[in-house]
Amino acid sequence: MNKIISNACSKAFCQTVIALLLVSCKAVGPDYEGSPEIEIPDNWNNQLNSESVEDANNQKQWWRLLDDPVLNNLISKAAVDNLDAKIALSRVEEARANFGIVEAAKLPEIDAVGDVARKSKSQSASGRKDTDNYTSIGLDLSWEIDIFGYVRRSIEAADAQLDATVESYRDVMVILYAEIAKNYIALRTSQERLQFALENVKSQKDTLIIVNARHEAELISEVDVLQSEQNLAAAQSNIHLFHAQINKLSNSLAVLLGKNPGTLYMELKESHGIPHVPEKTVVKVPREILRQRPDIREAERRLAQETAEVGIATAEEYPRFHLNGTFGYDARGSDSQLSSNSRYWSFGPNFRWNLFDSGALKSAIKVQDAQLEQARVHYEKTVLVAFEEVENAIKSYKEEKQRNNSLKESVSAAKKVNKITLARYTSGLIDFQEVQDAERVIFFQEDELAQSNGNLVQYIIQLYKAMGGGWDETEIPTKDISNKV
Repeated sequence: MNKIISNACSKAFCQTVIALLLVSCKAVGPDYEGSPEIEIPDNWNNQLNSESVEDANNQKQWWRLLDDPVLNNLISKAAVDNLDAKIALSRVEEARANFGIVEAAKLPEIDAVGDVARKSKSQSASGRKDTDNYTSIGLDLSWEIDIFGYVRRSIEAADAQLDATVESYRDVMVILYAEIAKNYIALRTSQERLQFALENVKSQKDTLIIVNARHEAELISEVDVLQSEQNLAAAQSNIHLFHAQINKLSNSLAVLLGKNPGTLYMELKESHGIPHVPEKTVVKVPREILRQRPDIREAERRLAQETAEVGIATAEEYPRFHLNGTFGYDARGSDSQLSSNSRYWSFGPNFRWNLFDSGALKSAIKVQDAQLEQARVHYEKTVLVAFEEVENAIKSYKEEKQRNNSLKESVSAAKKVNKITLARYTSGLIDFQEVQDAERVIFFQEDELAQSNGNLVQYIIQLYKAMGGGWDETEIPTKDISNKV
């Protein structure tokens, strides 16, 4: 009896060895050969001045170049509490768990089975009343022999999906840091514009005092007084617009930090001015952008995933083989439990092969081929958009810098003109219209300068975002990210 079992085991072992040798067969479907070749320029069409460029290997915390502790604190809090970041992190955990499920398919699945019951047979069927105890305990084994690569391609797809999800999380963080910085700079810009508006109100009040004095001296008509009062009211109306804008921006920042609107208003109420543009700006060459931008990296991983998905669909056209085995004890009564006489086992391969499906599998392959082509085109588009964003940011910054210098000169000249004009009006040499024009120009130019100061920083933020700044490749996202920013 033992010899029969030994021979059977030997045959089963040989079958297993043959099956394992078959596993080394090449997986069907296309192998991923990397991202498609794209024409990449050696440098940007628009260049910053050489003194504004330096080599740097780390853009992780670019916002610290603005040297604003309040901004640094906001970004640190958002990294932990932002709701979009939490969703993206949860998706990483989901993809990681899904990879674990798929990867487990390359190893055998073993289940323990058991049954204990007291059974009674029908007397009319068997001729006698029979009641006894029944016990069954054993192991079931199943293992897919991955001859045509269904399991391997599935693992490749799940692995690429996990990588893509990680890059998607990193892209969320790049966007988040840029959005916080943009809203913060917009808030500080609005506060600076509010300050100029308040100065304009004070100037209009001072002018009204002069106009009233000249009217009381019967040197001018009441029309000048009415015009001056109108100018003051118009200047005061601007104050409310800026207060509303500041409130809106502080609410936006609160939501980005995962807080209720209004919770940051008092914290940000005191103006610290617009942060200065860093003296040096890191500008990476185009080829480095491919490695740095998470959205490009994600698109490349999606391309790898879709390539593996074609292999999965192709493998469905081929037979799938499994090794199945059982081993255990099946006994009746209590005397023979777990003895050699009650032992049972079976071991051997089986397969499933879809021979006819009216062309469904071939259509499924065509679907995956189309999705693979979409992923390839999406990758190319993502690269082009990235290059466009960098080019636009550099050009916008350069032009705004020139505009900012001109505005500074314009404001300086406008202040001198306003001072001279008011003195000439007080002396009765010119009419009130010239005073109005001079005051209107100086307020407009100061407001434009404040906006330009903010725009300079905004374009730097836009540049670092376009270059994919704000993450570190050595960091793998986990639930504990509180100390990473």
